[in-house]
Amino acid sequence: MLRSVALVLRLQIRLEWLQRQSYFSLLIYVLSTGYLTYLVFGGTMGLKTWNAIFWVIFLFAAVQAAYRSFYFEAERRFLLYYGWVPVRSLILGKMAYHFLYLLLLGLFTAGFLGFLLGPELADWSAFVVIVALASAGFSGVLTFTAGLAAKAGSNPALPAILSIPLLYPQVVTLSRVSNEALTGFSWELNAPLLAVLALLGLLSAALALLLFPYLWRD
Repeated sequence: MLRSVALVLRLQIRLEWLQRQSYFSLLIYVLSTGYLTYLVFGGTMGLKTWNAIFWVIFLFAAVQAAYRSFYFEAERRFLLYYGWVPVRSLILGKMAYHFLYLLLLGLFTAGFLGFLLGPELADWSAFVVIVALASAGFSGVLTFTAGLAAKAGSNPALPAILSIPLLYPQVVTLSRVSNEALTGFSWELNAPLLAVLALLGLLSAALALLLFPYLWRD
C-alpha cells in the first residue's frame, strides 16, 4: 500500500512539474492579492482582519490548486491506474501530494502577508501546526471534489461549489484557533479545538477513501 501511494505521489509531482506554470499562477495570485490588500489597508491592519484575509486567500488558492488533482487523468489514464494501483492508493497519493502542496502554499502566504502587513505572530509554531491541520483537512475534501469534477467533465466551477460548503466547519474552527496564535496561544486551552481540527481532517480523509471507489467504478 505505502509503495503504491509513493508511486502515485511521485507521478503527481512529475506531472505537475511538467506543467509548472500552475505553480507560478498560484504564486502570482498570492503575491498580487497580498499586495492589493497592502495597498487597500495602507500597510497596516488589525489582528482579526489579517487572520480573515489570510484564510480567504488560502482557501481560494487551495480550491484552485485542488482542481488540478485530476487534470491529467483522461479516461484512458483512469484505466491505466485501474490496472496499476489500488483505488485507495490513488486517492491517498493525491491527498498526500495536496497536503504537501497546501502546507507550503499556506506557509508562504502567511510569511508574505506577515512581511507586508504585519503583525508579529505571538506563536509561529502554533500557527504552523494550524496550517498543517488545515492542509490535511482541505486535501481530503478538495481531492475528492476534484475527482467528482473530473468525472462530471472537468467543470472548473464544480470543485468550488462542492467544497466550500463542506469546508465551512473547518474554516470557522481554523479562523478561531489561529486568531489565538496571533495574540497569545495556549496549547492547553486550545487543545480541544486542535483535536476537533484533527478529527475533521481524519473524517474528510475517511470519507474520501470510502466514497472514491464508487466514483472510480462509475
